Amino acid sequence: MNKSMTSRLSKLLGVAFWVCGSMQPVWAQDPFRNGANARQISPEVAAAFEEFFCAGRYSQSREKLEAARKASPQEPMVYALLAALAYQEGNMEEFAQLATQTRQVATELKKTDPLRGNLYEGVGYGLEAANTVVQNGVVIGLPKALPTLNQLFASIRAAQAVDDSDPELNLLNGYMDLLLTYREKALNQFRLAAPDYMSYRGQALAYRDMQRYAEALEAVDRAIATSCNNPELYYLKAQILVSQGEDQQAIPLFDQALQAAAQLPPPLVTQIQMERDRAAQRVGLTGQLPNPTGHEPTN
Repeated sequence: MNKSMTSRLSKLLGVAFWVCGSMQPVWAQDPFRNGANARQISPEVAAAFEEFFCAGRYSQSREKLEAARKASPQEPMVYALLAALAYQEGNMEEFAQLATQTRQVATELKKTDPLRGNLYEGVGYGLEAANTVVQNGVVIGLPKALPTLNQLFASIRAAQAVDDSDPELNLLNGYMDLLLTYREKALNQFRLAAPDYMSYRGQALAYRDMQRYAEALEAVDRAIATSCNNPELYYLKAQILVSQGEDQQAIPLFDQALQAAAQLPPPLVTQIQMERDRAAQRVGLTGQLPNPTGHEPTN
């Protein structure tokens, strides 16, 4: 296996981290679809999805995800998001269990919803492949994970055969293609994705990586306008401004993201702080953002 392929497959694994009521159940709005294509989802699943993706309150999302799992044990997205939290928390035993549960629940879902069942079966395979690499290291683990990755691609192709215009499917495929550096293809898929704040965020990432910064800023502003004050979007806008050499304008946006540090994974907080401090040094600022959240700033 050549070095380029190894690098691309390693990046692909990161994508995988990619999200019963009574006799008269109450259903929430499908975040991806409307009209005849909308799926019935429980209010608990809808609340967990919004907490995780719209607001970016990762550290506070476990309670709502556990409630969603109890209310809708047949929903594979919940297991995938719980797996992502377990990985962030370093609980690899739980991560491995949830990866397999994601795939198993998705396989059952294929009987009634082939599109979403195949889609999340692919996510489950991706999580299992990621676990193989984490447990064995890239050199040994990646070759071991290749058969599972092939199953991931097969499941995604099966979902595309059902409806290749589906917003949820295009969102996942957009991130896969973006991480594999197929940026134009990713951009086209993000344009078909939903909800809006995730579609625009994906477009902003693609434009940023293509060095089309004016379009990236327009897309991230639209993501901010349609999201629930997600601090990662301020971080993304700051990164785009830094790429344009606008460090002075970027610093307040880094600071805005850091004000929500308590809801973000500590490694992400550390990364934001580091990029903020580098921008400040380039414009001659020496002070750091006050640190009321308890996270140690980066020197």
